[in-house]
Amino acid sequence: MTLSSGELAQIVWAETKALGNAPADGSGSVNGVRRLVAQLAAAVDGAGFERRDQLPSVQDREFGDTVRAILSITENARGATAPQGRIIIWEADGDTLRLNKTTTPPPPAPWSDLAADKITHQLHQALANGQTVDVFTRDAATDAGSGSNPVLVNAMTGTGVTGGSAPMAEPRSTSKAMPKTGVALFVVALALFVLAALGSYGMGVGARLSLGQFVQSARVALGGADDGLDCTVATAEKPTVLDSVKWRPNSDKAKDCRAQFAAAQTVVASAQYPDADAKPGVKASRKTTWPEWFASQPLGWSSAINGTMSLVIPFCLALLSLLLLFIACGFGITGRALGPIIDERNRMSLTLAQLAMWSIILLSGLLVCGLFNYGFGGLVITELQQQAAAATAAKETPNTAKAALDAYNLFPSIPLYLGLVGGFAVATPFLSRLISNSTIVGTQDQTAPDAASPTQAPKYLADKTGPDKAALSDMVLQEVKGRSNMVDINRIQHVAITGILGISYLLVLFDVVSNIDAVRIVFAAAQNASVLTSMPQIDGTFTSLLFVSHAALLGSKVYDKMVPAKREV
Repeated sequence: MTLSSGELAQIVWAETKALGNAPADGSGSVNGVRRLVAQLAAAVDGAGFERRDQLPSVQDREFGDTVRAILSITENARGATAPQGRIIIWEADGDTLRLNKTTTPPPPAPWSDLAADKITHQLHQALANGQTVDVFTRDAATDAGSGSNPVLVNAMTGTGVTGGSAPMAEPRSTSKAMPKTGVALFVVALALFVLAALGSYGMGVGARLSLGQFVQSARVALGGADDGLDCTVATAEKPTVLDSVKWRPNSDKAKDCRAQFAAAQTVVASAQYPDADAKPGVKASRKTTWPEWFASQPLGWSSAINGTMSLVIPFCLALLSLLLLFIACGFGITGRALGPIIDERNRMSLTLAQLAMWSIILLSGLLVCGLFNYGFGGLVITELQQQAAAATAAKETPNTAKAALDAYNLFPSIPLYLGLVGGFAVATPFLSRLISNSTIVGTQDQTAPDAASPTQAPKYLADKTGPDKAALSDMVLQEVKGRSNMVDINRIQHVAITGILGISYLLVLFDVVSNIDAVRIVFAAAQNASVLTSMPQIDGTFTSLLFVSHAALLGSKVYDKMVPAKREV
């Protein structure tokens, strides 16, 4: 039985109407696919084409031109004879040169087994439901004469698909956001952040109160004539913390500065302050003030011993809180924990990942170090402000209190090389997008957005249909269409170098905050300075390695845009 042109038109319309409108004269890629479907259906006399849909009127305002094109195409295709090339219309994955074999379900045999050079790409088309399809053809000879394989596989209608389901028939949700999960995680992150802040600040207050107890029986300032144990840690000739002989262990605890400071620290940690108004010979504790109780809590958590203090617990809480903040944003917007590093092409971005890593590490360090200094030096700043105001009113010259106030930095400074690290982390994502989305590199045609892609990314870049398709492997794979399944050595070296340097600096930060020695506290007090004056120093080698790594990554992006992709086989 030979199909009539009307029945053939109904088949073509049923199988391809989701591809959208096309010119009435039969031109264009969509009409090209419809021509292939019509010829294939005519050649097999409709076998395997079970779907028929009534066409709209040629006078229809929206579909009239498309209907006229289909009627012309099917009239010309009635005489087509076998064999005709087999066709698959399947879900796209952003790389128009390859059949997407990672879908659920995967393409049926023999499509799932064919090499890339055995199929020919015909169309990459965005659908009205927000999804994108690729159309491929293959030689009928690949059926090996069995006749058991479907001549048409169409994921939009279910034709030729195992079970007859149409995996692309329903509109895909543009977002799988989980706002409730995001809000819950944000609340947890906020609670941890507050605990980290209170712990850091409380440790600083505890350090100042411990110093206050310590100086009641010890002298810490140079040139002082007060009674008490001499525990100065600097001399006029050598004003450094290295000159701390008096802090070495002594069999006589009354002459051991560290033992005396540890005893003062124990008083603060226990919040058991001796009552000065008690009767002679009677040991009694006075009522604790709120700041004293507040300071005793973090000192108790950190198990401060032997005159040292530790910010490890607040630092870990800060790291965890910022990490959870990123995860909360990811769940709230994309429904994925790693959402913040998924870029506009629905791929996990290496440059965003390194920015997130450095942000978490550096901000956590600045938080705990800065708030410890505020707790330790807040009273000093207040006293200096009062003294400076009084000296200004008395017209004293020079105003030493004001000079000391100007020199006192509560917030830790950022060394030059560390500032460069932060600059690299912030600038690289911006420069990466500038290379991809501007004509500074490459041609206007390469940079122009691909209207048929799900994200309208520049034509040379591979993208994915949604955030749910993003994978960690994206960070080490090339991002150019035709090479997106190939490992990029430049990305691997960037991951390795950034990871090594990031972990190294994290360990340095742990070392700094885990052992705040009494000598440093006493020295800071004697010099009217903060305890943690600066973030940990790094050297030029550290920064140079990171610079080379970032430069190589950006250079590879320039190369990817300048060198056209070849079809994968």
